[in-house]
Amino acid sequence: MSVGQLEPMVSMKTLRETEFLRWANRLGLFIDERYPQSAVLSFQPDPQLDRFWEVPPEPERRPYFVASMLDLMGDWHSCHVWRHLGSWPEAADASRINDVVELQILKGLALPLGTADVVQFSRNELDKLVTLIFATTIFGWSVGEDLYVVPNDGRYVLQTDHHEVIHVCFRVESDLADFVKGMEARGFPLPDAVPDATFKQPSWMKDPDG
Repeated sequence: MSVGQLEPMVSMKTLRETEFLRWANRLGLFIDERYPQSAVLSFQPDPQLDRFWEVPPEPERRPYFVASMLDLMGDWHSCHVWRHLGSWPEAADASRINDVVELQILKGLALPLGTADVVQFSRNELDKLVTLIFATTIFGWSVGEDLYVVPNDGRYVLQTDHHEVIHVCFRVESDLADFVKGMEARGFPLPDAVPDATFKQPSWMKDPDG
C-alpha cells in the first residue's frame, strides 16, 4: 500500500519498554549484552546481515527514501518505534527554533510526549510513520534521538542514525539481497564510503563483492 492510497486513520497504540522488549525477545531480538548502556537491539544469534544507506541531503527526497525502505520491508501489518535511549520530548526551549519545530511535528503525530513508551503504527498509519522518521533525519542530532523500527514479523530492524544514515539489519540473506536491489532500483544505492571519520567502517564495505 502506498502513502497516497491509505485507508482511514486508526489510532496508534503505545506500550511500555518492558512490554516491547518481551515482545521482541519472542522474535529473537535482544539487547546486546556487550553494550548494555547503549540498548543495542539485535538478532540473537546475530547473522551479521546489516547495511546502511545515506539519507539524501535534499529534504524533498527523504519521504520517498523512507517510504521505499518501509515498502521493501515486506507485507508487515504494524511497526513498533522505540526511542531507545530517551523519552519523547514534552517541551522545547523557545530560543531553539529547531526544537520548537520538531515538537510541533511530534505533537501533530499525537505521540506520547514526556514518556519513554514505544509507539506501534499500523500499516494504515504509514504516512505518520514516514513523517516521524523523516523528522528524525532532520532533527535527530544525537544518539538519544535515534530510533529503532521493528515490523510485526521481526524480519528486519531499521535504525535511524544521527550520522545521517539509516541502518537495516536482516534475519535472512535473501531479504538483504532483495532489499539492496530494490533500493538501488529506486535510486538509493549502497554507499561506498563511511559518512564521517567517527563512523566505523563495516566489514561488508571492505569486501569488493559487498
